[in-house]
Amino acid sequence: KRQALPPSSTNMPEEPKKAMEEKVPPSPSITTEESSSFNDDDDPVFGQIGAHFRAIAVVARAKLPALKAATKQAVRTIGSNRALAFASEGAVAGQSIMPQWMYYGAWGISGLAITGDITTRVWDAPVDKQWQTAAYWTAFHIPASLVVPAVIIHKVVHIAEDAMKKESLANKVPARARPLVPVAAAILSIIPVVPTVDYTFEQIMEPTLGNYFGLEFHHHHDADDEVKSKTD
Repeated sequence: KRQALPPSSTNMPEEPKKAMEEKVPPSPSITTEESSSFNDDDDPVFGQIGAHFRAIAVVARAKLPALKAATKQAVRTIGSNRALAFASEGAVAGQSIMPQWMYYGAWGISGLAITGDITTRVWDAPVDKQWQTAAYWTAFHIPASLVVPAVIIHKVVHIAEDAMKKESLANKVPARARPLVPVAAAILSIIPVVPTVDYTFEQIMEPTLGNYFGLEFHHHHDADDEVKSKTD
């Protein structure tokens, strides 16, 4: 025999259906006002974390101007130290006896010094000449500070190495000191090479590219000449 199925709620009479609906309690709901009143401050842990983050933000905003000033001063200091730009020449000179990290680190120092010099000059340039200033000094530093001196010093190293292969010269130098001869020759060559290349590129590029960009130049050797002329 088939069992009779219980009547569904749709087929139930109105009175039993209403009675069942009254027995089921409504699900709780949170109103918009109640949800907006709930925040991190209701939980002491979240409240403390939020307070710490707010304090950090306040301190960061207060320290930001000082941090910017210190960064700007550091960039100016590095950029004004012209000798740092030629650390790569020292790396080329001592490559045969240097560990790789020191060799590439010296090139990195040169890059930082050149970037600092270009950035400082752009800061000090008039607003309408800033991109010309950046373009000129980038075009100046790549050959004058990096490429040409490195090529010359590298050539000096090879000449000294070839000289040490000749018995007439090699016999006059102790065996332990022979590997150091090319390095010493290259380091000594930095003294005349660097200022000569620097001055040569100044004389070539200032009246050409510098004049094209409409830039003005002031050099320390010009100031020295003025001082000498006044004393004479």
